[in-house]
Amino acid sequence: MFAVGSAGAVAPYEFIEILVNDKTYGGGGIFNDQATASVDSAFSEYVFVHEFGHHFAGLADEYYTSDVAYETGAKELPEPWEPNATALKDPAALKLRHLLTPGTPLPTPWEKEVFERQSRATQEQRRAIRARNAPESEMDALFEAQRDREEKLLGGMKYSKTVGAFEGASYEAKGLYRPEADCIMFTRDRVGFCRVCQRAISRIIDLYAR
Repeated sequence: MFAVGSAGAVAPYEFIEILVNDKTYGGGGIFNDQATASVDSAFSEYVFVHEFGHHFAGLADEYYTSDVAYETGAKELPEPWEPNATALKDPAALKLRHLLTPGTPLPTPWEKEVFERQSRATQEQRRAIRARNAPESEMDALFEAQRDREEKLLGGMKYSKTVGAFEGASYEAKGLYRPEADCIMFTRDRVGFCRVCQRAISRIIDLYAR
């Protein structure tokens, strides 16, 4: 990162976005550091925006069914520092309470079992594609089918358009909650940022605009 910072110092900058000339799906983002994204995947635009959410606004990953390099499943989970994930220790003092949709139960019911069953099947296919070193077009097709299926599922539930506390977030299937059923920090669906993530982004913009 020192070399990247030195290169970026040639011109004034606020944020560093590293674009990788590769078809392989992937990227990463670190708050107050940098973000990376491959540029030739069918989902490059999604990856760029998702990783920028980490880098720019300190947003948490909301997904929890993908393979990750983090230790998960702890019995006790502390309250996350990120604005878009909560351990729901005290619903009355919920950090996103000012955006809660009135009348929304906490935790908020959603089609969790159906989603997880479908997601596990997709993850098995994803691992198989990588193991065969298959063309990246196969991965793109898998993700497109997953997106179409999940948009329909997550967008058609009773509490789909509400702010609540949906269990499953930040790599944890249990004990951590995300603000809405769907968000660009949760899936590759064409839904954009949820309202809690939008507020977090607005706060950073206001901070830099002062």
